[in-house]
Amino acid sequence: MKILFIVPSLKNAGPILVTNALVHLFVMHGHQCKVCYFDEIKELSFDCTTERIRMSQKVDFDEYDIVHTHGYRPQLYVFLHKPWHCKSKFVTTIHSYLFDDFRLTYGRGKGMLYGLLYLLVAIRADKIVALSMDAQQYYSKFFNVNKLTYAYNTRICDYSLDLTADEKQQLQTFRGDSALLGTSCALSPRKGLDLIVQALQGCPDVKFCIVGDGAVRKEWERLAENLGVADRVLFVGYKKAAYRYLPYFDAFAIPSHSEGFPLAMLEAAAFGKPIVASNLDVFKEIFTDDEISMFDLKDKKSVAPAIRRAFLEREELSRKVKLKYETAYSPECFYGRYLEIYNEMIAE
Repeated sequence: MKILFIVPSLKNAGPILVTNALVHLFVMHGHQCKVCYFDEIKELSFDCTTERIRMSQKVDFDEYDIVHTHGYRPQLYVFLHKPWHCKSKFVTTIHSYLFDDFRLTYGRGKGMLYGLLYLLVAIRADKIVALSMDAQQYYSKFFNVNKLTYAYNTRICDYSLDLTADEKQQLQTFRGDSALLGTSCALSPRKGLDLIVQALQGCPDVKFCIVGDGAVRKEWERLAENLGVADRVLFVGYKKAAYRYLPYFDAFAIPSHSEGFPLAMLEAAAFGKPIVASNLDVFKEIFTDDEISMFDLKDKKSVAPAIRRAFLEREELSRKVKLKYETAYSPECFYGRYLEIYNEMIAE
């Protein structure tokens, strides 16, 4: 099978990491892949040929069995350039709940507009892949159900990577004898880390390490100061391969207000870390309350008990979440699902 992937750039970001995993797995299984991208950002390397293209540049789609886009501009490119008669099959993966995500990022008005534009350019795809059954149902309001399907993500980690000596020293000095809760993400309002910072007042023996950077970092630093917990919150900034921190965390937090299918959560599960999570529908679909410690987003008082539970039931939650990753979200599960989708499209 020959597959063309089109992405915005080669940036170290969620949708591009998913594409990177797809390329790695399909090349490993003997398929031919190529990646085209628009922006000159090269933070990730791929196991295939990559080529920077312009929006006005034409690609010979007939060379490929599958053309798979990730993101608005790649799908806009297909919207503009897909021939009316073409042997290739076109698929796009939507990596979030568009209107929820855009509203939290851009505000209600712009969020609605951007979401509608995204849906408009997706109509020329032969198949639209959501990241969960819940997300598939979410998009059934906008697309023919026969055009929709879903595929769970995976995360491929290099377990040989470790923190540098300076990073280890910083973390060990910070944690002392305390239990260490950690997270990694781009710092934006939808990630909800302020909920964990606030809950630290009810978890006096817990410290919180945040790996990542973003627009609200200063705001959350001020929040920690105002609540008197600044000495128990460590911001280490953006780190490449942030999962290197996971072996040093006692538990992992993902208190998001909106997520498509969180790669950081999969990383934590792959490392067998107890997970504290908000009760998003997508989280409840992929992990049960017996496998992770969930709190109610509508009840801030439920966050601290969920944190305490993660530490109290640490061994059991660790075992269950790792088993779930291995049986449902492993790289082979991910590859098998997308192979099934591609084959079904080609057979149509």
